[in-house]
Amino acid sequence: MARVLLVDGHNIAFRGYYGIGELNRRDGFPTGAIFGYASTIWRLEDIIRPEYSVVFFDLGRSAQRRELLPEYKAQRKPMPEELRLQLPQVRRLAGLMAAAVVERQDVEADDLLASRAVAEAERGNFVDIASSDKDFTQIVSHSITLWRPPVMGSPSFRWAPMGPTEVLAKFSVRPQQMVDYLSLVGDAADNVPGVPRIGAKTAARLLQSYGSIEGIFAHCGELPPAIAKNLRDFADDLERNRRLIAFDLSLSQGPLERHSVDCQALLAFFREFELNSLIKKAATRYGLRQDNLFCF
Repeated sequence: MARVLLVDGHNIAFRGYYGIGELNRRDGFPTGAIFGYASTIWRLEDIIRPEYSVVFFDLGRSAQRRELLPEYKAQRKPMPEELRLQLPQVRRLAGLMAAAVVERQDVEADDLLASRAVAEAERGNFVDIASSDKDFTQIVSHSITLWRPPVMGSPSFRWAPMGPTEVLAKFSVRPQQMVDYLSLVGDAADNVPGVPRIGAKTAARLLQSYGSIEGIFAHCGELPPAIAKNLRDFADDLERNRRLIAFDLSLSQGPLERHSVDCQALLAFFREFELNSLIKKAATRYGLRQDNLFCF
């Protein structure tokens, strides 16, 4: 039985970029996302103490989901050039920090991560997911914990674990009901529209009473006429939403290459990007000699 940390790589890189602010190498190359990623992973390792880590990156949006809804994630702003430049280096850094790096063309990182999480839990391992994406609440269980990051700009807040109890407390539905819940209310982050007149409280109340979307439709006659009509009118959209929101958990999960931190390569990486504070932290963290740390 092992403890496995699964990291939403793009999510953490984005948070690093926006959370650190402007940080550049002397030649102007941006380094905020790189700095933020390393600091975040070390913080998570200190909290969770995983036996090994896996980081997942996107290589594009899901073609299947775009076919279902052309507007899927279309509202998102283009990635800032400063962040785009850093992503290959964040991928490189993830490997240097001893994580397995997983990405697949035309498959969303969320599906890869969710499939790995469920597979690891089925093997009897404990799984910790690092991401701010609430979609992962749908696979939370007693073996799978979602760690939500602190609010940006609020240093007093800490990474918060979400198990089944916390999901129920926050959304008033159980993890296995989250796909139906988000299908009803919509998901603005992914540009998935919900059913008109059904907000978070109404959706939670309906699912508490009837268990699922199927259960709600079976009792439409008991609902206020306006809500019942909207549900019937948007039945096809609800089914589409479920297919958009639910993870594909059938993705193959091959063996992972596990390795230790290459301390000298990691120090060389931090020197390359002139991240002197991370050089000092790495030396302390990995018990390295303090002399000649900054030799380029």
